Amino acid sequence: MQILKTPTRESTQAAHERRRYQRYAVRCRCWLESESASLFAQTVDVGLGGLFLRTGVPLPEGVPVGVTLELGLAGQRLIAQGVVSRSVRPRLGTRHGMGVELTHVVDGLIGLERLLGRQR
Repeated sequence: MQILKTPTRESTQAAHERRRYQRYAVRCRCWLESESASLFAQTVDVGLGGLFLRTGVPLPEGVPVGVTLELGLAGQRLIAQGVVSRSVRPRLGTRHGMGVELTHVVDGLIGLERLLGRQR
């Protein structure tokens, strides 16, 4: 896992105005499960309310997903339910991937808060 101390470009642009939580450039391994797909990807940024994943095959917006995020803290994981809030298909010159809003954290919220608290 790699942690960068500066907010990502995406978190400082217009999309930031829609967010309730600040995002941090944190690289974590993440698994998403939907009714139609299971995928593994690396995060681009993470916040208390969601994350952005780099993937060439993003799920459509509105799809509910199960989220497992490796926090890198002695094997600690965040387990949550979420919904795809942004889907960016690969195009020349764009950053492809998908944004996921966390709607219900089942386990690991304290670990996520600790990880992000180190970013401030």
